[in-house]
Amino acid sequence: MGLPAVVEKKLSLFLEQFCPDPAVIRSALERTSLRTELDFLPGEPICKRGDRVQGCWLVIDGQVEVRADDQIVAFRGPGELFGEQGLVHVLSGKDGTRTADVKAIGPVKLLCIDASFQERLNDHEKVVWTLTLASVINHKLEQATDMRSELRSLVAQHELLLRRFSDGDALGLVKMATRGERPAIQNRRAIILFSDIARFSVWSASKSPSEVAAHLRDIAAIQINAVCDSGGQIDKLMGDGAMAYWFVDSGDREKCEPAAVLACVLKVSSDCRAYFEKHGLPLGLRIGLHAGEVSFGDFGAEGRIAVTLLGAAVNTAARYEQAKSPDLGEIRISPTLRDLMVRSGANPDTFRGPTKVEVKHGVEIDVYSI
Repeated sequence: MGLPAVVEKKLSLFLEQFCPDPAVIRSALERTSLRTELDFLPGEPICKRGDRVQGCWLVIDGQVEVRADDQIVAFRGPGELFGEQGLVHVLSGKDGTRTADVKAIGPVKLLCIDASFQERLNDHEKVVWTLTLASVINHKLEQATDMRSELRSLVAQHELLLRRFSDGDALGLVKMATRGERPAIQNRRAIILFSDIARFSVWSASKSPSEVAAHLRDIAAIQINAVCDSGGQIDKLMGDGAMAYWFVDSGDREKCEPAAVLACVLKVSSDCRAYFEKHGLPLGLRIGLHAGEVSFGDFGAEGRIAVTLLGAAVNTAARYEQAKSPDLGEIRISPTLRDLMVRSGANPDTFRGPTKVEVKHGVEIDVYSI
């Protein structure tokens, strides 16, 4: 008795793809009649892990879900065989039991080939059948390899994406947050930098958004690259300003980082000045720096990661950037940080001042500048 046209078509496609001699297996199936058409309802189990091997199935219509260890392993659709590994175990003399759960996703029609089919084959048919099952398994291994390669690529892309938004210690906390972890807030000591473009608001008022954006991007790149090259971390960009930091909470860091920060801000100042001159921009750059105790961690909400520094030292660093006096240079430095820089090898004559400047709320601060 022949198979329905739709079943015959899927069987033919399957044999042409995986069987080295389709006529041999087709003849054996017709001779033994050990194949049955089965229909499954949505969500109905087809086999369960630990079941004895009763056969394998060719999907004629619909889709099945394969799960192992409570995770989806694969989906199989029309023209695909599943359950073949159990038959290979039986052929090799092993105890055949199912290693995964399979259930119908929506209505499913299957062609079931009974396990006893391979016991009724002559030697030549058995070789062809074994090669067919091996071809199916090899195809699935190739699929799994491709999936693993794609997964590795996705992981790499995910890593690169995270690195575009954070780096260093902040990147570690972001990764923990993406895993649903909530690390404790850290008490750290840091050098904090704030920068801002002087006269930017007046200049940009008469310029097109595209021109303003192009210059902002270039100026931000100068600062970002210099900070990262010096071992610092960018906290955020704020319009025409930036915030960055370097941790100095170990003896080695306190010895080395202040000198690195000084070299960084001197380069940023020089490169930005050259950029403004090259493009004929009536702009300047202000940089404020301070060192002190900060709280470092993720201060965001459940659905929003916000890794940053908080504390009085951060606010004070911003005040140094905002300080206004004709006696100040572009780079403004707190006495605390100036002392650290001198101890790390900076020439004391590098710094002018201190200059006493009144800042927000009538507070006076001593400012060294370059």
